[in-house]
Amino acid sequence: MAATKYKVESGAQLLARLIKKPVIEDFYSNLFQPGLKNNDVVEVLGNNSSALLIDLINEALAPSRSGEEPIGVLIFNTVGHLDYKKLINALKKKIASSLNTYCDSELDTVLHKTLNNLFILDIYDGTQFYTTIHNLDNILAHHQNISLLIFDTLTAFYWSEQGLKITKMDLYVKNVLRMIQKVSKEYKVILIYTRPGYFNSSKDSGNIGEVKITEGINFKVQLVDNISTGAYEVNVRTIDSYYHKKYLSTIDNEINWQ
Repeated sequence: MAATKYKVESGAQLLARLIKKPVIEDFYSNLFQPGLKNNDVVEVLGNNSSALLIDLINEALAPSRSGEEPIGVLIFNTVGHLDYKKLINALKKKIASSLNTYCDSELDTVLHKTLNNLFILDIYDGTQFYTTIHNLDNILAHHQNISLLIFDTLTAFYWSEQGLKITKMDLYVKNVLRMIQKVSKEYKVILIYTRPGYFNSSKDSGNIGEVKITEGINFKVQLVDNISTGAYEVNVRTIDSYYHKKYLSTIDNEINWQ
């Protein structure tokens, strides 16, 4: 007689399954085609990703997504590159544009309400980093509207963890990502993390149009500074090997796609 198999789930997994999450489809489709959806994973490769992250965050938070529930955003800020003042100013401009008003009192009211969906964790060392990851299911359970999880960056504490035996950089990212996904997949959140341009083990990883996408990732984004024009070349590769290129520039902390 064949043995009966049972699927065992933890209380946290049960809670994650029962929580009603906003259904996300076609999010940020001006870069990701056809757009991001629940459980997508994005790697942003480059040394200056702040402008792109700010625009992604504001796209999730701003009330311009008419008829859709607001997307809560949780940020792991590990390197301090995220400029909160630029983030707030850009968000305020986006709100003013969506409401078609520049009345300060109305803008401030909507801004404060919008910021209730933004959660920022400033991480200062590896111990705090891993402790917070292990507590991530508790955070997501208590803030059920969080559907966008951002790690800037995933590699901040790599060197402080290395001893006599050095872990390959690609393997390190893969291991940390797997740890996060044990929770993020259960809660159906979009996961975006940044990775410095130099942080690679593979010799051919500099040309995103030729390399294979990392296991567990849906989109790989490479940012390349164009010093002569002041714009950025944005290369995107998908899990199904689709590759495309776009250009962006920043004017008054706002992103303009070309």
